[in-house]
Amino acid sequence: MVAGGPDFIPPQLEIIQKGELVSGWQLEGKNVSQKRNSLGGKPFMPVILLSFGHGATHYAFGTFIILVPFIKQALGLTYTEAGLIVSTFHVTGFFVNFATGLAVDMSGRRVLFIILSALICGISMLALGFSPSFLVICIFAGMLAIGVQGWHPPAFAFLAEEYENAKGMVFSIHVVAANISEAIAFQVGGLIVTLIGSWQVAAMTGAVPGLFAALLLAALLLHKEKAANGKQGKAMGLKAYLAGYVNLLANIPAMMVCVVSSLRTMAQNGLLVFIPLYLIDVLGVSAALMGTGMLAMQIAGGVATPIGGYTSDRFGPRPVLFVCITITSLAIILATNITDPTTYILVISLVGFVLFAMRPVLQRWIVDLVPGEFRGSATSVMFSMQAAGNALIPIVGGWIADNRGMLDVFYFFAAIMLGANILTFFLPKTNPANGS
Repeated sequence: MVAGGPDFIPPQLEIIQKGELVSGWQLEGKNVSQKRNSLGGKPFMPVILLSFGHGATHYAFGTFIILVPFIKQALGLTYTEAGLIVSTFHVTGFFVNFATGLAVDMSGRRVLFIILSALICGISMLALGFSPSFLVICIFAGMLAIGVQGWHPPAFAFLAEEYENAKGMVFSIHVVAANISEAIAFQVGGLIVTLIGSWQVAAMTGAVPGLFAALLLAALLLHKEKAANGKQGKAMGLKAYLAGYVNLLANIPAMMVCVVSSLRTMAQNGLLVFIPLYLIDVLGVSAALMGTGMLAMQIAGGVATPIGGYTSDRFGPRPVLFVCITITSLAIILATNITDPTTYILVISLVGFVLFAMRPVLQRWIVDLVPGEFRGSATSVMFSMQAAGNALIPIVGGWIADNRGMLDVFYFFAAIMLGANILTFFLPKTNPANGS
């Protein structure tokens, strides 16, 4: 039997049948790899649109995170209270991911939920800018989580189905867009607060990309949803969904990947919350320089993302994860011994490089371990587990900072990554993407 099934036609034979083969892999003077682009011959436009939308949701999140130190100062909050604002976001995200995964896989409506997520991000940030109190800020932080976290299940399911043979590449592009957008948000948010002196204005600027992305996606992608989703256009019954969901939760390798992903994201989001606080409160840098430091971390992460995806495709995800997690732990500990702001920024850039390189590796791995019709739900489980851990990190980190000092917070993050490294040893040794 020919690999790929009875209807599979090897690229060479297909070319011969069309009478286009000239010599070897040459096709009328053009290399076949040039005719079949890096996305397996699929169009780039959906990737570009979804990457822009993903970037818009993370621009809102990045703006939200960068404003926490200034909200803390403006309202006279403790570190624990500041952490509670971020925890509200992640607690809400925990439930949102489960609900979105169920709705997406049962309805088959990927694009609709993608558009709603971008729209909610824009509305939430706009409302945040008008929030007068700690309680109201927490409410709109939770609403923001609906948009940011609700994006992932439909988007990753859509991309995995549309680009079955190029998931690693499109996931990397999708993730890089988030890195770049968060980096820009950190810099712009810091500059707006520095120049205007208002965190509220900075929050409202974070609404613009989400609102624009929702309109763009609705205009260019919504009417193509049925054709774009193909097999997933059919709705799934509740009974069939629940039976499949039980099997998903019993998939031990998939759940182990989710746990490792959760630990990695706990450390990542903990650093995103407490590095700005450390730079402002301990090292005494300006808001603009703090934004630059976070920008450098995100840029390094953006560069690392496709590298992580490529190396995991070639060598398997397990060794890539082990190396990246080890470097992350050591770099976090190194940063605690640095007091020069410039050197500190260089070290956190290294942290960003290895920390973000792991994202597409884990995201690709989870969708390869589950049936196609449950990719939305598998993604939702992964992000829900991440949200559960992330909800604890700001509160625990805030308590540690209030009672033991800021440096112990970073030792805590290093210990989390050590736990992820230990668990990596128990992950499957083969690469589910290619069976090697």
